[in-house]
Amino acid sequence: MANLDSVLAVSPALTQQFSRHDLLIANAVAIIPLLRQLTTQVTTQEADRLRQQIQTRLLLAQTQVSSVAAELDCEGERADQLATYLDQADTKRVRRLTIGSVVVGAITTVATALIAGDNANKAVAISGGLVSAGLGGVAAFSSDRRIPFQHARNLLTDIWLAKDQSTAYPPVVWYVLHEKAFSNSSQHVIAYNVRQRWLDYVLPGTSASDQALYFGTGGAYRADDLHTRANMLNQLQSSVRSINQDLQSLLLNLSKR
Repeated sequence: MANLDSVLAVSPALTQQFSRHDLLIANAVAIIPLLRQLTTQVTTQEADRLRQQIQTRLLLAQTQVSSVAAELDCEGERADQLATYLDQADTKRVRRLTIGSVVVGAITTVATALIAGDNANKAVAISGGLVSAGLGGVAAFSSDRRIPFQHARNLLTDIWLAKDQSTAYPPVVWYVLHEKAFSNSSQHVIAYNVRQRWLDYVLPGTSASDQALYFGTGGAYRADDLHTRANMLNQLQSSVRSINQDLQSLLLNLSKR
């Protein structure tokens, strides 16, 4: 991308007709040269041609943004659906084991009452208690089931690693995510803010192996891991979708001229 300040230094007419925010998104879509031509003395026919080219570039950028957002949405849904499957399987397993524990406890109580002899009573009570406790323990720890989940193309990775460049994202998306002017924070870019939210609210206490799982190419996931991945994907999707608002704003302002 060209440096916007250097472009505006030689084309001051642009700042008189477009806001800096519009010019930043125009720079992201690489249409500054077309806007510069539009601000010069051109015929009506030439102006219409330039507007058509600009609109085509903006619509293409919107398609790219929507494509990335859709991929993030799809990956988030894929993780959530598998997590729901594991949650349901764990719930059924815990229910069965809990019922088994209750049944064993009830049988032990009845058997203790019916069997004569103190030693026999003790033996039955101890055995029944151990079985019941064992079932309860299995129920408590049975939610740690893992399932293979692969994501060779991982849109979380470049954000997490804070890369300067990315081949996973279209240039317009990567530019906006790394331009301070598009961020609500005056100090940090959108990509940094997204990563920081993951660290503060989604990943506290996670191990290095868990982080390698989320930001690598996949592995054995638990239900909680899948929910965590879906959460990060959804947060990133919201930031990407907001780019379309900036593109739409430039399209609207262009139509008024």
